[in-house]
Amino acid sequence: MVYIFTFGGEFGYELFNWQGVIRKFSHTISASDRIVCCSRANLYPLYETAHQYIDISEIEMFRQSVACGYFALHPEDLTLNSPQNLDFDRRLKKELKTFILKRLAEGLPPSLLRSLWRNLLPIGSNYKFAFSSEKTELNGCRFGWDRTRFGSDPLEGNIYDLLDLKNNEYKVIEAPLEARQAIEKTLGWSLETPFVLCQTRARDIVIRSKCRVPKERLIEQLSRKVKVVLLSFATGRALDSYSAFRGLPDCYSYACGSFVEQACLVHFAKRCVFFTEGDFGSHMYVPPFLGKDVVAIAPGDIYDLGTTPIDFWNRNVFRFGGQIIPKISEEVFASQQTVSRFIDELVAP
Repeated sequence: MVYIFTFGGEFGYELFNWQGVIRKFSHTISASDRIVCCSRANLYPLYETAHQYIDISEIEMFRQSVACGYFALHPEDLTLNSPQNLDFDRRLKKELKTFILKRLAEGLPPSLLRSLWRNLLPIGSNYKFAFSSEKTELNGCRFGWDRTRFGSDPLEGNIYDLLDLKNNEYKVIEAPLEARQAIEKTLGWSLETPFVLCQTRARDIVIRSKCRVPKERLIEQLSRKVKVVLLSFATGRALDSYSAFRGLPDCYSYACGSFVEQACLVHFAKRCVFFTEGDFGSHMYVPPFLGKDVVAIAPGDIYDLGTTPIDFWNRNVFRFGGQIIPKISEEVFASQQTVSRFIDELVAP
């Protein structure tokens, strides 16, 4: 049997409650079974148990969809269970199935093959699809969620303090380093050089805080003591989150094109200092999943939302080296003394 797992929703849900379920499920299959994982570009490091990874981001219908939880929504209708979105989900899954099965029949281009993809799948095998936008149970593992209950039942699909830990198996994600040479060429120096990686996060359809984090003030002072890399990114998907910085003196800007580049920078960074204003987004989860600490700077009202159970995550999920270290923006920027003290802590050996 070939099991094909296709994720269409938000990255945070993929990290906390999808890739971990696939890892657990991988222990339940026979030696002749195969696992295929399908998601957006270059997320293959999440799926070390997969025999093959397929990038679905070149599908226009997927790229124009809006990520919401475990689901992909119509760009003009963000109501989860509207007739338009139910129809959109049906049509998208049909298109994804056609695309994926064609890729399996043809095999991936040699340039995309990775050593972890141990075998191309035998043509003519039996296939079983599991989409994140519907609930599927396989060998005691639960994939996806019932969209009619999502958001109304606190247990259904929760990735916060009610996250179903028994349905997941977590481990450190090994950072791929093949982007190192290209990154070093852009920056002009070796990644072995001590540097602080900064990333921010915004999503125009989700603005939960009225407070602005004066990150430029911190970065300008930090860059006088250590190299600072400002990571910007955009997934290319409709209304998705993004990171952007205005030009800052004495800093190194890097436009990240994929998770592979982001993971490489996180791997080498002396410190990761990530900011957010709109919400506590998935960029905060990446370093701990890679085994690195992240200093999370957010307004106090973001921590009060109930979607940041950091102690729960640190204790139960991030048990392989990395932790989220929360900092309240108003406290960090209370005075010049508090900013200076914070910077001294960052650059300390």
